[in-house]
Amino acid sequence: MDNVSSIFLGLGAWNWLILAALFFVLELAAPGIFLIWFGIAAGLVGALALLFDMPWQWQFVLFAILSLVAVLAARKFLRKDEAQSARPLLHRRALQHVGKAYVVADAIENGRGKVRIGDTLWRVEGPDAAEGARVKVTGADGNTLTVEPEKA
Repeated sequence: MDNVSSIFLGLGAWNWLILAALFFVLELAAPGIFLIWFGIAAGLVGALALLFDMPWQWQFVLFAILSLVAVLAARKFLRKDEAQSARPLLHRRALQHVGKAYVVADAIENGRGKVRIGDTLWRVEGPDAAEGARVKVTGADGNTLTVEPEKA
């Protein structure tokens, strides 16, 4: 038996506890929370190996099973909930204007023009309209607003 395998077999359950500590340290350096589940599985295998005399082959099988269970449980219970925001359009500036009416700043010709919203000119698409006409925003595609003539 060579030195590496004798060290591995000689440490026994402590191998798993060292591996668990290594996973926990790597978790600190890696983004997200993924390696922690393998660390927990390795720690559990180490604890069980200290309590019960298990051959190393069964320890590996137990580690694989516990790792799979830990990762699947984490995926199920830590899934990001799509929390409802008090301001769902906060980072969707163009959609904040849907349903509002504005004055055309640059005439809409050939389906394109501009409206003034606050101190900003926004590109718009819609039916032709003269400068000064009022249009209502019906949608947005990126930073381009879709408009239609405002009904009186």
